[in-house]
Amino acid sequence: MKEAFILSVVALSAAQVVRAQETTSPQYLVVVGGELPLYPTLARTARVSGLVGLQVTVKDGEVVAVQATSGNPLLAVPTTANVKTWKFYKAVNATFTATFTYQLEEEESPQPSNPTKIELELPTSVKITARPPKFPCNDCGADITPKLVEHR
Repeated sequence: MKEAFILSVVALSAAQVVRAQETTSPQYLVVVGGELPLYPTLARTARVSGLVGLQVTVKDGEVVAVQATSGNPLLAVPTTANVKTWKFYKAVNATFTATFTYQLEEEESPQPSNPTKIELELPTSVKITARPPKFPCNDCGADITPKLVEHR
C-alpha cells in the first residue's frame, strides 16, 4: 500500500526559492501532497544504490513533465513515477532539478521492509536509506547473500 505524505511533513522540509518561468517574482516551491518516496523493491533486492537526477516541470501546481537526467533505470523509473504524484500550490509554474539518493545499509533484513530512513528536503533533495533483504536458501534453509561475479 502506498502512503501519502502531508503538509505537516512538508513543513519540516526546506522550501526552495526559484525564479518562475512565467513571472518575474520569486516563488516558493512547496510540495503540498503526493506519495511517500520509497526504495524500489527490485533495486533493493538487486543491491542497486546511487543517485537519480531529475528535471521537473510544474504548471499551475501540477507536475507536467519529469525527465531522469542520470541514474540506474531500476531507481530512475520508480523515482520518476513518484515525482509525478507531487502537488504544489496552484500558482507554481517552474522548472527545477531534484536529486534522489538511494543508499543501502550493510546490515540485511530477514524480510522485506520499508526504508529505515527517508530525509526530505522537498522538492530538490530526497535521501532514502534501506536494508537489503537476506536471501534464504530454499534447499537448506541457510541465509545466503548474493555475490557479484566478475566476468573475465
